[in-house]
Amino acid sequence: MTKIKILSKFLIVFTLFAFVSCDDDDSGRSLEISLEGRGTVVDAIGVNSNVSALGAALQAASGDLVGVLNGDGPFTVFAPSNDAFDALAEQLGLEDAEAVITAAGPELLSQILTYHVVPGSTASGDLSDGATLTTVLGDELTVVISADGAVQLQDATKLPQTNPVSTVTGADFEYNNGIIHYIDRVLLPQAAIDALNIDIRPTLLEWATGTDDLSLLASAVAKAGLVETVQELDSATVLAPTNEAFSNLLNDLGDDYNSLDDFDNEVEIALLGDILKFHIIGARVESTDLMAGDVATALEDNSIAVIPEGASFVFGDATGTNAGIVTADIDATNGFVHVIDKVLLPQAALDFLALLNSDDLATIVVATPELSVLEEALIATDLVGAFVDDTNMPDSTATNFTYAMPATVFAPTDAAFTELLGLLGDDYTSIASFDTEEELQLLSDILLYHVVVGSVTSEQLEAGAVITAGGSDLDIIATVGSPGFVIGDATNDVNANILLADVLARNGVAHVIDKVLLPQVAIDFVNSLN
Repeated sequence: MTKIKILSKFLIVFTLFAFVSCDDDDSGRSLEISLEGRGTVVDAIGVNSNVSALGAALQAASGDLVGVLNGDGPFTVFAPSNDAFDALAEQLGLEDAEAVITAAGPELLSQILTYHVVPGSTASGDLSDGATLTTVLGDELTVVISADGAVQLQDATKLPQTNPVSTVTGADFEYNNGIIHYIDRVLLPQAAIDALNIDIRPTLLEWATGTDDLSLLASAVAKAGLVETVQELDSATVLAPTNEAFSNLLNDLGDDYNSLDDFDNEVEIALLGDILKFHIIGARVESTDLMAGDVATALEDNSIAVIPEGASFVFGDATGTNAGIVTADIDATNGFVHVIDKVLLPQAALDFLALLNSDDLATIVVATPELSVLEEALIATDLVGAFVDDTNMPDSTATNFTYAMPATVFAPTDAAFTELLGLLGDDYTSIASFDTEEELQLLSDILLYHVVVGSVTSEQLEAGAVITAGGSDLDIIATVGSPGFVIGDATNDVNANILLADVLARNGVAHVIDKVLLPQVAIDFVNSLN
């Protein structure tokens, strides 16, 4: 043998070992150069450490699969990685891939492995979405091409509500008698599902996401940020409203709510979450186990009424209109689903509806006779819109108060404004006297000094300084008697008394007071007049 031939053989062997020993996450990529075009598909599997579990399974299976796959073929082999076997072991409650091989036994192993082999040589480019492949076992695989172009396979675990797939991670490795595509999940024929007692039932969340008539429920769960919470439910019962039930809810909420997209601020998303949590019972309850009475919800301190009706039951909420069962006892891995014909509403939802139907702060000012001068001042300074809640947009600011970002207004009476005008002198007989740009800015500063961000009722008032919408400090001073507080301003001598507390509005609360509160800028202006 010449030195050149010896050197060539040495280089081939060296290349083989160099590529086999590299640490590559792609289960087949390390052999693309070293073995492609040489040997059989079995040879390739035997030297690839990333599929050693598959190699061991081939050796343990009945029917001399090693000999068969060393034959002329051609074969298309979908080769599961070691991680795929480990994942199957975890699913079965076994320690590792070796335990899977032992638990399956030679006959079942042969069925599982021949489910991974398709006669002929089929490149990934020849696979189309929805195509079926008849395996050597005789059972079929379905091809799925994902949105990003990945080639995937569906096996017998596929259900209408679930879409378990094995993804091709390394494609089109050609050998003397076929082609190998490396995959990330062991494909399971029906025989393996039955023999190994594999639980392929959907989870509670999969039932929702995989059922057309529950698509709005699934979207609502995602919108409310509850996907992980529902996934982690260990043993629960979900009362699942149909799409029609959600449509009826949107109609009840009014014209501002045409879809789930209209739940677009923190208040509304929190409300949606409260409604959804109201549909989850913290135990597996079949329809035959239902009993009249109240049953506690799992994720909040609340309860649903179970009410006998004929031979079955209906579910009651805070509205007095009950929800009937459309489909009962859908069995999930982590509980039961009962499809119902109405979205159940907790008291929090009714409170929200009442809030939507109440007046806003601007309307309250207009409707209160003793606040007519305050109304004139708001109009003169273009601040009326700040207190008109005509939108549920999420981008509220300090000058646009909505129920999503409410305000507390200390509203001076007409008499209080008359007192202020007297303090300013003869040139100021009404709001119309503020007719220069400087004076209107001053009036605006005074009005915003009466506004605190957030809805604070008299019971929630606390002594101390608070920052107003105008950026200045306002003093809340505790006193004896009702309502127990006076309001101090920059004058530091004359405080405002609360004449009427807690005039509730959709976008906040008003407290009627007997003095116009003055920030330092107003005091400086008054001093400049003398």
